[in-house]
Order: sequence, then C-alpha cells, then structure tokens
Amino acid sequence: MVLVYAGLVPRKSNEKSEDIKELSLRAKLLLHMKRRDTIVLPTTAMAEVLVPVPEEQRGRVVAILSNMFFVASFDKPSAVIAADLWARHKKLPPDLQYKRRHVLKSDAMIIATAKSAGASEFYTHDRNCRALASLVMTAPSLPENDPDDMFLRGDIERGEV
Repeated sequence: MVLVYAGLVPRKSNEKSEDIKELSLRAKLLLHMKRRDTIVLPTTAMAEVLVPVPEEQRGRVVAILSNMFFVASFDKPSAVIAADLWARHKKLPPDLQYKRRHVLKSDAMIIATAKSAGASEFYTHDRNCRALASLVMTAPSLPENDPDDMFLRGDIERGEV
C-alpha cells in the first residue's frame, strides 16, 4: 500500500479522508528517506497495485516501478520463508492474527519474497502485516517524521519534495 499512498499507482477509490492524506504524507516521507537505499518490490505486491491500473497503462507502470525498485520474484527460498510465516502466524496474539486466509497468504508471500531478496526492514501501516513481518525482520510503521531532517515533513506537505 505504500506505493498507493505515495501516489505512484492509482487507488481503487477516490477517497480523500484525513487518514488517507496522513498516510500519503508518511509514504512519501518513507520513500524520500530511503531514496538512496535499494527498496525491494515483490512481484506479488506489484500485481496487487496493478489491479486498478487500466490495462493499456500497465506496461508503462511496470517499467516505472522496475526503474524505481528492485523487483523480486517469489521463488523456492521465498516459499520456504512463506511456509514458516504461515505456521508461525498461529502463535501471534489473537488480535494480530489475520481473519481472511487469502490476505494472510498474499502478505506471507510478499514478506517472504522481500526477506529472500535481502530486505531487512518491512514498512507497512497495517498492524497485522507488521506483526507477521516482524517474525523474520524489523517491521516499523510508516515514519511520521525524518529524524535527520525536521523540515522534510513540511516540505512534502507543501509539494516541495
């Protein structure tokens, strides 16, 4: 969802609540803070964000995302990590367990692909996904501020970054 919140791909709805505005700001802040780092984009996550993209624009969006991120595929090592995540998920506190099996499956595949590709951090605003990712790597929420640049949040809000 970071790509959606940051405006890199379209949202399924045109909702403009205060929560969406805040998440958009925080996603842009994260991408700016990590702009010099290699950011892993699992192909499963790419597929999810491409759903609302019109078919004739998908190739262009894939090319843009491929230039911005290291796109990693779900492979055998990812499958092993995903299976481990699925099994360990049952040991999370009940309020952090997934209610829908298909969401757990997709998130486990995304997290496993990122881990297998060498990611050491997994950023998400989703509490359950953070809990699942924290089983194999650091899983912080989206940043609220940049500790190295106290003016960055304001710059992003004004569209200067």
